[in-house]
Amino acid sequence: MNNSFAKTLSYLFHPLLMPLLGVIFIFYSGSYVSYLPGDVKRLILLVVAANTLGLPLIMMPLFVQFGAIKSFAMETNKERILPLTFTLIPYVLSVYFLIKLPIPFVIASFMLGASLAVASCLIISCWWKISIHLVGIGGMVGFLIAFSIRLFTDVLPFLLVAVLIAGLLASARLYLKAHNPLQVFLGFIVGFLIMLLVILVM
Repeated sequence: MNNSFAKTLSYLFHPLLMPLLGVIFIFYSGSYVSYLPGDVKRLILLVVAANTLGLPLIMMPLFVQFGAIKSFAMETNKERILPLTFTLIPYVLSVYFLIKLPIPFVIASFMLGASLAVASCLIISCWWKISIHLVGIGGMVGFLIAFSIRLFTDVLPFLLVAVLIAGLLASARLYLKAHNPLQVFLGFIVGFLIMLLVILVM
């Protein structure tokens, strides 16, 4: 693995993309949720994309400009606290909005799990630097397993791809010296357990 490949992996599978990728998977999973009307799917995708990707990306340059963070990499755990706080707010708003819609609850449950994962990263970052990238992909792996159990859907091809990406992403974060092995391992476990438990229990 070289530096360019490691950085490309980190960008392609950035944690902010995970909620949108998860919702897209739900819509094309072959489960009963796939039969939602197209207009409803587009509305949900718009809400999720705006709140979990659009708003956080808009705020990041402002944090840099006003000196809240030194760079988008947020190299120290303390730098992550403010961005994670402002990221959590639109995540929670997404959950609130989706709960109000007459749609299968698994979509809102997924966003609730994502919100709890962000909240966990925020709390942990007050004392320690956890790999948010691995929290994100770990959450996807946990979600796929729980989704398969709850909706009796075959997700094996997607699960294998997610596990492969998790391994590559962990290697990339270690190669870039962004994290140590414990931060990477616990990041995956935190994301995995939160999403697995939320989907199975809700």
